[in-house]
Amino acid sequence: MITDEVGRVLLVHPTYRQDDSWLLPGGVVEPGEHPHITCRREITEELSLDLPPSAVLAVHSFSPHHPDLQAGTHCPGEVRFVFDGGTLTPAQAKAIRLPPEELSEYAFLETRDAVQRLRPVDGQIMLAAYRARLGNTATAHLADGRHILDVPVLDLHDVHVRYRPLWDSPLHRGPVPERLPVQQAWAWFVPDGRVVLVADLGPRGALPMLPGGTVESTDATPEDTLHREAAEEAQLTLADPVRLGWVLDQTGEVHARCPPR
Repeated sequence: MITDEVGRVLLVHPTYRQDDSWLLPGGVVEPGEHPHITCRREITEELSLDLPPSAVLAVHSFSPHHPDLQAGTHCPGEVRFVFDGGTLTPAQAKAIRLPPEELSEYAFLETRDAVQRLRPVDGQIMLAAYRARLGNTATAHLADGRHILDVPVLDLHDVHVRYRPLWDSPLHRGPVPERLPVQQAWAWFVPDGRVVLVADLGPRGALPMLPGGTVESTDATPEDTLHREAAEEAQLTLADPVRLGWVLDQTGEVHARCPPR
């Protein structure tokens, strides 16, 4: 599992698959080889990058007759380890070189787009690994694409992360200019450094967002908006919010392509 700096997943397009499906980079364990050694070797061979794997994000096993198993796979199928390959800098991404006889192209994709290019079970494994990294949870254990233990909350709600290519607005720490009325108010929690997120449900999966929302005419201040929205969205009772700053969304990209705010 390798991502770029905005969280898009790296997929590669193999030349040997007849169904035109894509894959996470990696490959087959050689006899006597440990999986983490395989992962590092395959990444070097496929991408020309040396990326020591860290955490095991997911472990997956197949039953003998799963429809996504390739012909000739030794039963009871195969076991897959998905390691965390880290985040690539722009310079590392530009340094990727593929073996043309094995891989024809690569792409960084949002998870919602990546699953469309993967075989169904590969998409389930990728999402479980991505969400284990995103939520900093324990290794996901799956069989035939399904969690064998309690389904983690990010999987339960089908959470994805949206890439916003048009938004590059810094946090301003001074007061909001009078010509820019505040239209949205969001909250960043909590004292020990964690962040409370709410899931914005949609037909393509839930998007994690900070609690908050639109400033209504009945709200005297943005802080009033936060108190109301936090109670409505997450049944949270806030203490006295402290303003950290403001951002200007000139394109409307931040909040579902609304007008600039």
